[in-house]
Amino acid sequence: MKRIAFAFATIGTLFAILAQYAVINDWVWFRVFHTLGFIGYILIISAIAYFSLLFIHQLSREEKVKMRSRSIDIQ
Repeated sequence: MKRIAFAFATIGTLFAILAQYAVINDWVWFRVFHTLGFIGYILIISAIAYFSLLFIHQLSREEKVKMRSRSIDIQ
């Protein structure tokens, strides 16, 4: 899943850059590239959300281990 999220972030970045380049240079198919840019932003946001949730999950997992070890030490 990490590979897919990283690929989404990379592809999304490329789409967003391509869309911005199309805007700056007044390409004929501006609307198509503008749509691709919007899709790119969605891909980037999705990848950031995945990695954020993964990070939060890792922190909670470490906290659970700490809490278990504390309860064992207390007993």
